[in-house]
Amino acid sequence: MSASVGTAAALAVLVAPSVASASTTDGAPAATATTVATAGVPTGFAPTSTSWTSATDGWVLGFAPCRAGSCPIVVSTSDAAQTWQQHTAPRVPSTPDQTKIHFANKLDGWTTDGQVLLATHDGAGMWRRVRLPGAVGSVSISKLASTDRYAYAIVTYGVGSTKTTQLYSSPLGTDDWQPVAGVAVPGDGGWDIATHGSAAHVALGVIHTSLRTWSAADGSSWTEVQPVCSVDDAVRLSSSRPADVEGLCSFRPERGYMEKQLVESAGGAAPVVLGYAPSTGITTGFATTSAGTAVVAGVGAGASWLHASFDNGVTWETPLAILDVQLPMLDLDFQDATHGVVVWGGPAWSGAAVYRTTDGGHTWSQLTL
Repeated sequence: MSASVGTAAALAVLVAPSVASASTTDGAPAATATTVATAGVPTGFAPTSTSWTSATDGWVLGFAPCRAGSCPIVVSTSDAAQTWQQHTAPRVPSTPDQTKIHFANKLDGWTTDGQVLLATHDGAGMWRRVRLPGAVGSVSISKLASTDRYAYAIVTYGVGSTKTTQLYSSPLGTDDWQPVAGVAVPGDGGWDIATHGSAAHVALGVIHTSLRTWSAADGSSWTEVQPVCSVDDAVRLSSSRPADVEGLCSFRPERGYMEKQLVESAGGAAPVVLGYAPSTGITTGFATTSAGTAVVAGVGAGASWLHASFDNGVTWETPLAILDVQLPMLDLDFQDATHGVVVWGGPAWSGAAVYRTTDGGHTWSQLTL
């Protein structure tokens, strides 16, 4: 059962004021030359985003001190975080939100600071800025995802009343990004993409105004389906099996708290409510597995939280609570029923780390980076 996060400004309103934000980079434009990969992680490295393509293969984007102040760094592991290899980094800035990275396999990856999209097709040997045809005016990229055949991005573009929130896709191995016909809503919105194998599910909407959901068994032939959440919910999706989609419908946000309803649509059937996660924390992540595990990330009420259910949402516990420091949990994802990752904080916050589980979400340990 994947996730996205709102702006730092919105989080700051809903959690206590201990959440901090301060980080800059050289602000250089996108594009970079190829360099030879070197081993190791530099001193002062602060992770901002992680993406794993299997239980052993993972990528981490972060920032480390340099002459320019703070410079992007990309490292990867192919042995389940036992060792790390440094690669060419895309020239992207650290933002007050999150600079994201996503890999579909060992070669094809993307990164965005929320405004521009960069791609690599040689395992971070070189990064190139890619075009999003039709995305004119103010552009915001809020989500990256992929199947075994396609890459996806949720893009909002336009000005004022012309703004549109649209799904874009490209075949893997190319930079042929195109808007997906009909998979769009008017307005400045967002929401989420969930994938499993070749299948993909997407929810697009503007809070209190619109919500539409589509599924594609082959990742390209989209059919509109019944939304798993309501128009008044913040929506996150996950997919534990190709034909199934799980939703976390978050609503009634208060200072550090938010109601969280776990819903599932199996094989295109009408959504069924499975349970309710603890209200502690403003939702920042959601992931599920085929073993009946659901994990929800949140921030607020004095801590950072991972709430988990191991019985399809019937009962819940909190396997990870980082107390006294309120930083968002981002990029929550499972690679299989046993292995999962999450980023805590980032270089734009007062702390940063990557946590990993190897027992299906029951325990989480900080990776050495």
